[in-house]
Amino acid sequence: MPELPEVETIRLGLLGRVCNKRIERVEIRCHRIILRPQPREMAAALGGQMIRDIQRRGKFLLFQLDDYRLLVHLGMSGQLTYWDQTQRDDQRFFTTVTGLQQARQHAVDKHTHVSLYFDDGNAMHYRDIRQFGKWRLYRTEAFDEAREFLQLGLEPLDKGYTLSRFMESFRGRKLRIKSLLLNQNFVAGVGNIYADEALFEAGIHPERFVHSLSIEEKQRLFRAIPKVLRRGLKHGGTSFQNYFNADGEAGTNQETLRVYGREGGKCHRCRTPIVRIVVSQRGTHFCQRCQPAKRK
Repeated sequence: MPELPEVETIRLGLLGRVCNKRIERVEIRCHRIILRPQPREMAAALGGQMIRDIQRRGKFLLFQLDDYRLLVHLGMSGQLTYWDQTQRDDQRFFTTVTGLQQARQHAVDKHTHVSLYFDDGNAMHYRDIRQFGKWRLYRTEAFDEAREFLQLGLEPLDKGYTLSRFMESFRGRKLRIKSLLLNQNFVAGVGNIYADEALFEAGIHPERFVHSLSIEEKQRLFRAIPKVLRRGLKHGGTSFQNYFNADGEAGTNQETLRVYGREGGKCHRCRTPIVRIVVSQRGTHFCQRCQPAKRK
């Protein structure tokens, strides 16, 4: 699933390409990803609207239009790419990679579920093999109904991400720390990859319960979360299977990961083999020596 660095990379890639473009027409080919309003209503409402800005909160993209706000969540395999009529479609798009297909500039195929066509002849395509992505459209004055967006937790790359607010967010929590990091109402934008990376940076075992963490450990985690997210953003996101940026290019952060996806590999710090377990039904990677099960 695209996490904060991947979604932010896509946002930055689209900003200069689709902002101040007017949507001429919209084709919605898969109705299940459209949550609000009905697909036909959404297509009609978007026609004639100009994209004024693109913002991000957690894993959500928020398109600011003339009269509406379009909220897009990429789900597990969603891809937003820009289509330029002056460029050729990349035939390598049809090259299978780990069971999925690459998403460079491409013609519409069976997995391209939404297309926004602009009045300059170019387009933005939404492609989603697993169809877990979700699109919602709100009139600007009704955006206070977007609870899934407004109830998100701390934004770790925002000025509002402060130690006092972070510490307060632990109040009443009884989960294991890995499970809590996956809760978007705690810290927005952190998913499986960056949760594992942050816990490694902070030296915290993923199965530790929140109440067992010391103040010092929480402080280390506070610093570790934005650190690993900025590292992911610096390298254009993490690409294992189906994440690509707005140009259809893969990120390179997978080459810098300390623990995630490195089961059996040696820890870069102590050379202990990286272990994989399951926490909250998610594959979880850590170093048993650097992240002891009990507080030292």
